[in-house]
Amino acid sequence: MDFETILYKESPEEGIAWVTMNRPQKRNAINKKMILEMGDAFRRAENNEDIRVIIFNGEGPCFSAGHDLSVEEQYPNTSEERIQWERKYYFDEIMYLRNIRKPLISQVHSYCIAAGLVLALMADIVIVSEDAVFNDPVVRMGANSQEVMILPWVVGEKKAKELLFTGDSLTAQEALRLGMVNKVVPREGLDDAVYEMAKRVALMPLMAVSLVKESINNTLDNMGYTNSMKMHFASHLLSHSTEEARYGMGNHKRGDLRKLFDERDKSFQS
Repeated sequence: MDFETILYKESPEEGIAWVTMNRPQKRNAINKKMILEMGDAFRRAENNEDIRVIIFNGEGPCFSAGHDLSVEEQYPNTSEERIQWERKYYFDEIMYLRNIRKPLISQVHSYCIAAGLVLALMADIVIVSEDAVFNDPVVRMGANSQEVMILPWVVGEKKAKELLFTGDSLTAQEALRLGMVNKVVPREGLDDAVYEMAKRVALMPLMAVSLVKESINNTLDNMGYTNSMKMHFASHLLSHSTEEARYGMGNHKRGDLRKLFDERDKSFQS
């Protein structure tokens, strides 16, 4: 299978597959092509009986800068098209990743922003380098955060509100203290740390791991996880026609977004 925006590798003898975002020149900004290719790759790994664990990472200077908002990307023009677009290419794919039936490990280095943050946190285990930085600046843009409201589930109510109300960043060590990530390691040791974790997980009985993953996810669902995600997604879509449309990205051509973001962030710089 040939891909343009990702790399896919399997090691059947070890039971490990790698899905790697591969747009380093764009800081692994996520576009429709990448979403489709990642979906194909994750399903390929899930359906391969020789694969027992999947590693998800990013090539280049950072994990991901989030959605690709560049002028060359084509986005829907009407509200109806946008609802269908975001449900199919964002919400449904993200929730599939959360419920994939094989253990998934995210490997994060440097910036992990917005949509990249959500993707990373859908994994069962998250291992990051010391230079990792996490951020969801979407409320600053006038929209109701990302398509999936993950932060309250991984950092707690108060910290989630602080991060979303301000758009401020979280360091790797802060993320570890809050329980958002499993391990923090030196940048030069990140590949090895993730690989060793994957090999340990791959030694476990796959069916048992798959069932215990489902049990844990069902426990969260009984607390309201999936329903709260659906409710938030509806509110996120509504925000595209309210605050964002009046004050944020809705009033700017995509070619002008960098200037908009630079001006927006000036007020928050100390």
